[in-house]
Amino acid sequence: MPKVIYDYSKCTGLADCAEACPVEILEASESGRWCKPVDDEVENKEVLEQYHREVEPNDSSKLVLAFDMPECIECQACVASCTLGAIEIASD
Repeated sequence: MPKVIYDYSKCTGLADCAEACPVEILEASESGRWCKPVDDEVENKEVLEQYHREVEPNDSSKLVLAFDMPECIECQACVASCTLGAIEIASD
């Protein structure tokens, strides 16, 4: 299963990754500070809960989180669009 990996020490919430995603599984966070997967598209809910608990409410984060995203087609458009290198795609 593809993993969408966000390095929140690099993410600034520009959401270029979300705009580039052809299957629309990425979005800007509610606060506009972060980029993230669409909640309903994440399979490993414990990592999503960690994001909401430890990243979303903060202005900075050192976390790198790997979200299981079964709908990801691994096209790498999000990776190419992020000039900060805050996102990558990995396969199991």
